[in-house]
Amino acid sequence: MGPTTRPGTDEYDTELRAGGEVVVIGGMLYRGRTVLVEGPGMFEPLERWAKGVAEALGEPVTWRATDWKGELAGRGTVQPGPGAQSRRAL
Repeated sequence: MGPTTRPGTDEYDTELRAGGEVVVIGGMLYRGRTVLVEGPGMFEPLERWAKGVAEALGEPVTWRATDWKGELAGRGTVQPGPGAQSRRAL
């Protein structure tokens, strides 16, 4: 467990990436620290976050979480829904 969390939670460094780069929208960098509740579905908040950004960008977005020791705790990629158009293509 990380040094600043309550029982049943842990703090992770998290980020969203698209096209191999950390996502930046409107000057906001999609990287930070997130407290997650341990157990099944622990990474669902990151998956929802990535899905919303994938929909906004119109391209796949990868989320990743590393623990306080710098070890990869979880990673996944979500796709935008059908009909989403890539903002990079506009």
